[in-house]
Amino acid sequence: MSYGIEILNNNDRIVIDINYANFGFLSTTLSTATPGSSYPGLAGTVASDLIVARANNTSNGLIAKSIIGQWVANTQDAPSTTRYYVLRRFDSLNPSTSSGYGFTVYNTSSNVIFTSNIAKNFEIVTVGTFNSSVSNTNNIAFPSSTTWYSDFDKYYCVVNPTLYFQYTFLGATSTRRIGYRYLWANSTHGRIIIENNIRQGTALVKLNLDFHYMILKELS
Repeated sequence: MSYGIEILNNNDRIVIDINYANFGFLSTTLSTATPGSSYPGLAGTVASDLIVARANNTSNGLIAKSIIGQWVANTQDAPSTTRYYVLRRFDSLNPSTSSGYGFTVYNTSSNVIFTSNIAKNFEIVTVGTFNSSVSNTNNIAFPSSTTWYSDFDKYYCVVNPTLYFQYTFLGATSTRRIGYRYLWANSTHGRIIIENNIRQGTALVKLNLDFHYMILKELS
């Protein structure tokens, strides 16, 4: 960066940079999707938006985009309701900063690329890449396969729009399963299972495909 401002966190990751816009909410109202409804479903969304989603409270199920551009729809896999937010780059949102306290950064086009004056915030809980063939495991669980997140309704996943959950019926049922499975222990605790495999009947076949995942926690 030749000029401007750059701020790093204690892991040397960029938090603010004049050349990169942070993300804000297209709408701070939590949107709702039913199984099989259009993905993501909120009017005005564009391909570069980030979709962060979770299963409805106490509703187990898989959060993913289907190959035909819908939220996953199957009685065994889809939650009864999916809750989601749409996040968009600040330089496209260009939020109003005429009042309030905080810190705002503009780029050379006078567009906001960062503002602390937003209604909600997320923190990154975990991020990585899962390839079941390379990892030699059918799925991975967060926080682990034996523990649970508390305040589970605060945990969201970033839906990968380029990888699809797909059903194929060729004799025996084969299911390509790529996404996040929400499992509630009770009304407040749960875990997230990251799936990346093909299910053939009851057998799981490891899938040699990189699934980039991210889990977030809503802070406010």
